[in-house]
Amino acid sequence: MKRPLNLLWLLAVPLFFGVLGAGMFLQSGQVPVLPVVVEDRGPWVDPLLRALEATPMQVRRLEREEAIARIHQGRERVVLWVPPDFSRSVDAGAPRLELWHGPRYEPGLEVARIRAVAAGLVTGTPAGTLPVAAVPPRPTVEPREYQLLRAVFGFYAMFALVTLITQAAALHRERALGTLSRTLVNGATYGEVVAGHAAALFLIGLLQAAAMLGVTALMGAPWLAAGLPALALAVVATLVAACGIALAAAGFTHTSQQIHAVATLVGTIAAMLGGAFWPLDVVPSALQEVARLSPVYWALDAVREAFVFGGPGAAQGPAVAVLFLVGLLAGTAGVMGLRRWAV
Repeated sequence: MKRPLNLLWLLAVPLFFGVLGAGMFLQSGQVPVLPVVVEDRGPWVDPLLRALEATPMQVRRLEREEAIARIHQGRERVVLWVPPDFSRSVDAGAPRLELWHGPRYEPGLEVARIRAVAAGLVTGTPAGTLPVAAVPPRPTVEPREYQLLRAVFGFYAMFALVTLITQAAALHRERALGTLSRTLVNGATYGEVVAGHAAALFLIGLLQAAAMLGVTALMGAPWLAAGLPALALAVVATLVAACGIALAAAGFTHTSQQIHAVATLVGTIAAMLGGAFWPLDVVPSALQEVARLSPVYWALDAVREAFVFGGPGAAQGPAVAVLFLVGLLAGTAGVMGLRRWAV
């Protein structure tokens, strides 16, 4: 009875949420909303707004103060500002518009559509309905596909944290049964015991990754768009951090019940803080900075750098380095804690 429940928690539950997250993006066909601040009363404003609606986009007018406040509050990702000299700039052949956005704004289709519409005003050719493909600095996936990858990988990072911390309770069970002491007495070093558990946790995390990413890939998620090394680097770095945190949780708890509570608490807070459930550009700027404390933030940053800005290497370096550092520091702290109750 216990093993089926373990299998349910290890694979079925993460897989369910991964497929659910992927399905939300794969089936999404909603017209995007574009908040607009209009400060021009010239003749080109109405054609601009009608052309944007035809792309299609749902244009919603805001006052300047309201728009700025909503961006600071994280209630808007991006706002289009139509400056007072917009119509004159169209007549001069160089339309001037600005996009306001939060510090964590990610490339989207708004810029491409606005550029196409503004160019159409100058040339006299309406943009019409646009199947826009926004091109990031080093193209890997389209923005909408990246949102899908971010959602699924965010769920994966959360479940990897929760699962590995929970599985680290095996050390408590070994201590309670006396097998840990007997293993040490029989000649195994303490480092070998901890390394064995860390390797087992890592393999469990890899199994979860293979299930979640594999199934969502079959549904259409372009996990290999940035190359296998880019994906592998993000997964391995995430697992190193999760394994270290799991050992830390085992080192500073005394019972399986305690470590299960810690797993739920750490996994949920890290996921919410790090942007696993929603893009960070919709939360207040202060929370966007606090998010850097979460390993989930850096896991998603490694994915973003690979799939938005182009492949593995230096772009993923900072995020991967932080995750390895988290794993090293947390793992060392955990081993120190484990040594106290293992003797």
